Amino acid sequence: MGMVMIRCPETGSAIPTGIETDRETFRRSAVFFSRTYCRICAATHEWFAREAWVYESVLAKGTSGGWRSPRADAA
Repeated sequence: MGMVMIRCPETGSAIPTGIETDRETFRRSAVFFSRTYCRICAATHEWFAREAWVYESVLAKGTSGGWRSPRADAA
């Protein structure tokens, strides 16, 4: 799972929309319009789904770079 993100038009910073989904589900979703409050510039931004993306953190994907079992490579 990841967070749907948009870019703040004032600062260019990535901001979370509060919508959690995975990339494939978001890609298949209908085109929609939404609004998100931006804590960076204290404004509400209007956006379309085509302007957004899903951010999945490295830890959420299970690829933290930590210890792996040697059996994981032996297949």
